[in-house]
Amino acid sequence: MRTSKFGSAAGAAAVSLALLATGCSSSGGSASSASGAASHAGPVSMEFWGWAPGYDKITAQWNAAHPDKKVTFKQIPSGAKGGYDQMTNAITAGKAPCLAQVTYNDIPSMLVKNALMDITSYASGDTGKYLDWTVAASSAGGKVYGVPVDTGPMALYYRTDLFKKFGIAKPPATWDEYAADAAKVQAADPGVAFGTAPQDAYDMAALTWQTGKSWFGTQGSSWRVSIDNPGTQQVAKFWQDLKAKKQVMNNGNAWDPNFDKASEAGKVMTFVNAAWAAPGIKGDLKDLSGKWAVAPMPTWTAGDKTSSNSGGSATSVLSGCKTPKEAVEFAAFLSSDPDAVSTGITVGGLYPASKAGLNNPLLSKGDPYFGGQKIYDVFKESSANIPTTWVVGPTFGQVEADYSDAIGKGTYAQATTTAQQKTIDKIKSLGLSVTGG
Repeated sequence: MRTSKFGSAAGAAAVSLALLATGCSSSGGSASSASGAASHAGPVSMEFWGWAPGYDKITAQWNAAHPDKKVTFKQIPSGAKGGYDQMTNAITAGKAPCLAQVTYNDIPSMLVKNALMDITSYASGDTGKYLDWTVAASSAGGKVYGVPVDTGPMALYYRTDLFKKFGIAKPPATWDEYAADAAKVQAADPGVAFGTAPQDAYDMAALTWQTGKSWFGTQGSSWRVSIDNPGTQQVAKFWQDLKAKKQVMNNGNAWDPNFDKASEAGKVMTFVNAAWAAPGIKGDLKDLSGKWAVAPMPTWTAGDKTSSNSGGSATSVLSGCKTPKEAVEFAAFLSSDPDAVSTGITVGGLYPASKAGLNNPLLSKGDPYFGGQKIYDVFKESSANIPTTWVVGPTFGQVEADYSDAIGKGTYAQATTTAQQKTIDKIKSLGLSVTGG
C-alpha cells in the first residue's frame, strides 16, 4: 500500500485540528501530569469501552499475556448511537474507563468536550508504525490523542448469482453504469432493488469524500463549513433520483434486519460500504455463502480509480485515567500485535492502520464466503486511491444527528442545506470562529 498519498490529508487534518485545540479550554487531561502517570506500583486494572467486533477477544489475548495489567472490555453502543454520551457522562461522574474506541471523525468533538487525555509522552515514539494520515487524524496541535487501529476503504459488495440472473455481465465501474443497471433490474422485476440508499451523515460523508470535496476546511484562524458543496450536491442528486424511482431500497446494509430479510429473499443486489462490513454480511447471511463478491467502488468518471473511506477509529485514553502509560501499552497491543491484528481482521473486518499489519497473511488469502475471492486485494487498491482532501470538523456528532434527522424528513438536497446551517450555528455556539461556503 502507498502511504505517501495521504501526506496532504495528514497536513490538512493537523492544521485543522490545531485550530480546534486553540479553541479548547486547558482542562483536558495530560498524561505527563496525571496522577500516577510516571509509573504505577502493583497490579493494574483498567476498563475499555468500545463496539467493534473482536475487541473482547483481543482484550482476552492481552490479559493472557499481561496478568498484572488486566483490562476489562465493556461493549457499548457505537459512538453515534449513544456511546460517546456514555463516555462523557462517566467522565463527569468520575467513573470513566481508562480506554475507549473513538472514530477519527469524532476525535475533534471529543476534544471540544475535554474528554481525551494527551498521551504524547507515551505514544509519540511509535507513531511511525501507523499510516501517516491516521496519526494526523488522531492528533491535534502536535499532541497525540489516540493510537490508530483501522481504516475503512470502500468497495461495492454484489450478488454474483443475481447479476447472472438479470444478465449483468460485470459490476458497474461508474455511477452511470450503476444507474443503468438499476434501471435494467427494475424493468425486469420492480420488486428487486439494485442497491441501498444513503441513510445518514456517515453514508453521505463517505460518498462525498470520493468527489474530492471536503465538508470542512480552514480559512486563516476560522473553520470553514462547506457541507453544502458541489460534491455533496452531486451525490444528493444521484441518490435522490434512484430513490424516487424506487430502484434502491431505503434501508441500511450488512447489519440492518430489513436489508438481511430482502437479501435472503433475493430482493437486493448490492451495497456500497467499507472493508469492516464483510464480517457483518458473513455473520448475518450465512446461507448466502458463495453468492457475494467485492468489486471496486463505482467512480464518477470512466477509467478513474478514485475511492473513499468510511470509518476507522483509534483507541484513546479518557480524561481522568490514573494509569495512562499502561493504557497506551494496551492500545499499542490492540493495533500492532500480530495476533491481535489477525483477530481484528477475522472477527471485526478491521483493515489495519498499522503498516506492519498491512502485510498480515490473512489479507492475501481467498475468502470461501466470497467464492474464494481475495477481497482484500480490492480494499488495498481502494485504500491507495482515497482523496487526500478530507478534513475532519469539530462537531461531527452534531452533523450526524442533524443530517440523519433531516434525511428522514426530506430530500438529500434539503438535508444537506439544513446540516450546513446547523453546523455553522453549532460551531459558533462553541465560541469558535467559523465561515460558510
